[in-house]
Amino acid sequence: MSDTARPASLPAFAALLGREFRVELRTKSLITSMGLFAALCVVIFGLGVKGLMLDDTFRRFVLAALWVCSWFAAVVGLNRAASADRNKGFFSALMLIPHDPALVYAVRLVAAMLWLVLTQALMIVLAVPMLRFDFFDQPLMLGVLVMSDLGVLAPGVLLASATGRARGGEALLTIALLPVTVPVFLGATGATEAMHTGTGSAEAMPFVLLLAVCDAMFLAIGLLLFGKLNEG
Repeated sequence: MSDTARPASLPAFAALLGREFRVELRTKSLITSMGLFAALCVVIFGLGVKGLMLDDTFRRFVLAALWVCSWFAAVVGLNRAASADRNKGFFSALMLIPHDPALVYAVRLVAAMLWLVLTQALMIVLAVPMLRFDFFDQPLMLGVLVMSDLGVLAPGVLLASATGRARGGEALLTIALLPVTVPVFLGATGATEAMHTGTGSAEAMPFVLLLAVCDAMFLAIGLLLFGKLNEG
């Protein structure tokens, strides 16, 4: 199809993203599954460590535990979205629309980022009483949070589209995604620990750079390969 026959990218992006939001607001499947999983994780961790002393080791454990919960909440959301696509044929219909498949990838990525950020906000609200979370004095953490989420979801959206149509796709996504995102986890926890210990943003910059490299690499791979993996 010629370029002139394709809809403009920005209106198409807005229309597809609006469709993602409307479907989720109607079904509430992703927010419910991700939020419930994250809440249960925080509560279980909180009950398990309620008798421990509030020291530096405890605070480091809490930060690492929240990152782990975030990672698995992202996997839950990606699996849930892939399952809905498979059962209702949403994804196949999207791929038939006359625009660049990379646009579908970008829409799915932005929507997944929003649901994950909302889930993390719920986790932090619960972590304040359950895990005695008090790490609110580092504005750079907002950037680390967004970069870390992007580093997980950029390959996650790509892999979910590839594994969602296979038998046992939920397990395949987890097996494929978690090893790929190990550098992102190292960057997120490293930056968090550097800021937590009070050494300043300078000590965190190598980890932030690692996150930036992972984000750029995963995003480029996703934009380039999304259409190829979903041809036919």
